[in-house]
Amino acid sequence: MNKIRVPKAGILVIIFLFISIPFINFSHHKWQINEGVIVWDIKQYYAYLPAAIIHQDLSLDFMEENPDFYGKWIWPAESPTGKKTIITTMGLSYLYSPFFLMAHSYSSLSHTFEANGYSKPYHIALTFSALFYLLLGLFFLRKTLLKFYSEKITAFTLFLIAVGTNLLYYSTYEAPMSHCYNFALISVFFYLTIQWHERRLLKNTILLGTLGGLIALIRPTNIIVLLIIPLYGIKTFKDLKIQLASIFSDWKKLMLMVGAFIIVWLPQFFYWKYVSDKFFYFSYGEIGGKFFFDNPQLYKFLFSYEKGWLLYTPLMLVSIIGFIFLYKNNRKVFWPSLTITILSIYVLSSWWSWWFGGAFGQRSMVDFYGILALPLAALLEHFSTRKAFKYAVPGLLIIVASYNIFQTVQYHKGAIHYWWMNKEAYWETFLKLKPTEKYWHIIKFPDYEKARNGIYKSIPTRHKKAEFSEKELIKYIRKELTIPQYDSLLAKGSNAKIDSIIHKHAVELVEDNKAEKYFNQLKIEKYKHIISSSERWREQVERKADKNDIEFEHMLELEAQRIYNIYGQKYDQQ
Repeated sequence: MNKIRVPKAGILVIIFLFISIPFINFSHHKWQINEGVIVWDIKQYYAYLPAAIIHQDLSLDFMEENPDFYGKWIWPAESPTGKKTIITTMGLSYLYSPFFLMAHSYSSLSHTFEANGYSKPYHIALTFSALFYLLLGLFFLRKTLLKFYSEKITAFTLFLIAVGTNLLYYSTYEAPMSHCYNFALISVFFYLTIQWHERRLLKNTILLGTLGGLIALIRPTNIIVLLIIPLYGIKTFKDLKIQLASIFSDWKKLMLMVGAFIIVWLPQFFYWKYVSDKFFYFSYGEIGGKFFFDNPQLYKFLFSYEKGWLLYTPLMLVSIIGFIFLYKNNRKVFWPSLTITILSIYVLSSWWSWWFGGAFGQRSMVDFYGILALPLAALLEHFSTRKAFKYAVPGLLIIVASYNIFQTVQYHKGAIHYWWMNKEAYWETFLKLKPTEKYWHIIKFPDYEKARNGIYKSIPTRHKKAEFSEKELIKYIRKELTIPQYDSLLAKGSNAKIDSIIHKHAVELVEDNKAEKYFNQLKIEKYKHIISSSERWREQVERKADKNDIEFEHMLELEAQRIYNIYGQKYDQQ
């Protein structure tokens, strides 16, 4: 009788994730809500597909046919030539495209869903496309790890990387963001580089060039991973010189690799030429994007309460320590791994928005977890041969991974803020699944305008303001009064004229030292009125209320307070 073959441990981990991640996806079912999963940056990454395939119009002029609908889904900038421009590069659309085409085919045959690029099937397809690339990345990461470590160490490393880091969040709750895809491509790239150094086959040469081009096309700063090619296998500076000489001596294959890289980029060059009249165009500049290489926020990037990578993903601190053991026992991969890690931290912490907007931890570092798996595995191997640590270290790492899962739920429920945190807010919700009432009053926000100039300040939720004169208060009452507030005030004055009512009201408020409080509430009520009058904005607030398990009116008040804190502090600017 034939025995049933049990898959190896690393494959079992991949199977476990193949089963468990859809379970998480179906539990959060984000495609059911108003904007589904096509939100924020994803709107940009994805916009190429409906524009090119459904409308055959990369000028985006089709938006004018239904501005209310397309204005919700596509957020173009304006190029120097005055044309609508998709800000991000199109690399992620390449990876979305097979799943987009499946959703489009289904929607075209369906009587339930519109084949417009934005109905429910497209959202579901994008969500599960990330699962495909995650599993692809883990499959090739396993192949890389097995070249240096046992099946047992490899399997545990795969599990920790997938479950113990914010890769879990960016494979599920915000799956279509670029990070899971980049993790996959860079993991494959590392494996193919090893294969290419063992045998410089024509197939591997073309694949490396194509993959390198695609990695850079999704996130141009990730072009640094190309350094794996010259750095793999070297132990000394002399080795590097020999390796470079060897690569350049095989110039035909090198040119073939460069050619494959460029071919991937050709559609992007032509698109940039069309919208800006330049083959090379920094579209992020249109929204104020820039690097401050002379002012990298290294400490904040790594350790801060705001968005410190090693604070919110503590497993990566263990991986960093693992570089010690990687240097001792596996010099072949030490130099490419360390170099890319250092360069990525420096480049990413130099970006004007070093916290990368709404994010769980440092989402930009997720791309490199396939590389950081190597020092983590080196640490595990080192302690696996020490009796005192054989079980203690894996046990500790299981606790760290569990804490990551807990923080993932915290972030999903709002107990870790999506913009950034501060010390008080962090400890207020520490080990709490949901935000407290106090949390909403002590959270701070990044000052985006100052950040675009390389100045990093928080905007507190409350400001002390100077005393207001009657004249100032009258001016702002007139300017900010909503119709319901106007009617309410008018009702108090019987037959008096509105001017005298406002004047009397202002005098009373100033005399009673209530001017500041009144002005704050006046502004907040105005924002509440604006939010409630906007169908799209109201739906967003309803989702937040549901997510945080609080009443809509309370969430509306908090949202209006948030908008006021960021944009409404006019007295501070007088």
